[in-house]
Amino acid sequence: MVLEKIKDNYYFRSFVELCEYSIEASNYLSSMVSDFRHDELQRYKKEIHVIEHTADDERRKVLSNLYKEFITPIEREDIMAILSAIDDVTDAIEDVALRIYMYDVKELRPEMKQFTKVIGKCVASLKALLEEFSHYKKSTKLKELILEVLHLEEECDAIYSESVHRIFTTESDPIKLFIWEDLFLRLENCCDACGFVSEQIESALFKNL
Repeated sequence: MVLEKIKDNYYFRSFVELCEYSIEASNYLSSMVSDFRHDELQRYKKEIHVIEHTADDERRKVLSNLYKEFITPIEREDIMAILSAIDDVTDAIEDVALRIYMYDVKELRPEMKQFTKVIGKCVASLKALLEEFSHYKKSTKLKELILEVLHLEEECDAIYSESVHRIFTTESDPIKLFIWEDLFLRLENCCDACGFVSEQIESALFKNL
């Protein structure tokens, strides 16, 4: 009986563990922004990729186990969708650092700290949601936690719209306009990805309750 319970909880624990890579990537991006050095772009790119690559390896291990299972605690398709959505969060965060490297950005705009702060809060809220998800049959907090992630996604949307407006009203260099509009969009995508995970969880709840 105990073994069966551990087996059932494996996927819920895996969701949380994969989200921890998103948190690690978010913390790395925040640290990079706080103490940015143009001559460290190559290192930034390599180090955040290690986090993303490790997360990918862990996701594949979980999927390998899933392929062998006959009975799962929630529907197989929901497990796969949630695993993929969490992985997308880490990918989105890595993508910001990668684009900064690709565009050879020499100096960061102050809006970056606004974005990384809300991204950090968003992934932390997502982890809290995933930790509670294993209690989905009895939990009274899941709806509130889902809404918290979505609220932070909206907060990031507001930062995005104001940042794009500011860049178009203060910057005349077309190359910088292109670079920063794209970077702001990719920063927003990090919170959008968190919101998508919460939507996948909400969808799974309706099907599995």
